[in-house]
Amino acid sequence: MIERIDKILTRILIFFVSLQGLALVVLIGLEVVFRYVVGHALSWPEEVVGLIFVWFTLIGVVLLTRSGEHIEFSFLMTRFGSLVGKVLGTFIQALIAVFALLMIVYGYSYATMFRFETTPAVGINTLWMNISFPLCGILVFFYAVLNMVRIFLTPHKHRNAP
Repeated sequence: MIERIDKILTRILIFFVSLQGLALVVLIGLEVVFRYVVGHALSWPEEVVGLIFVWFTLIGVVLLTRSGEHIEFSFLMTRFGSLVGKVLGTFIQALIAVFALLMIVYGYSYATMFRFETTPAVGINTLWMNISFPLCGILVFFYAVLNMVRIFLTPHKHRNAP
């Protein structure tokens, strides 16, 4: 059941991060064309790009947590034997889970503190941007816990085993 949720959630996240990447390219391109070709900079693309970029980055963090392929963590886990790698991997995922809890608690507090703020040019409620921290924190926490479960369920191999 959890694996099915993981698969569906991952597809949704990849779809949204791809859509956001496309939107960033289009909006930044539009901004450059209007600024340097037309000679009249638009005021709104910068705010919209900022909002999309925050979500783009945080969803990227969620996907990176899901894959467990952060370069430093992968290097450390493969450098040591299987048992030490499992302990280290679990410790790393626990640290990520703690960070995710901080994202949830403080992100929610921050988002609600400024829930009535709007951007100056477009008037977008900043809650749309600020709520990304606790929501992505929930997803990071989910994947960190799932990664810990996966680490425990992986059979232990001795270092000299093939």
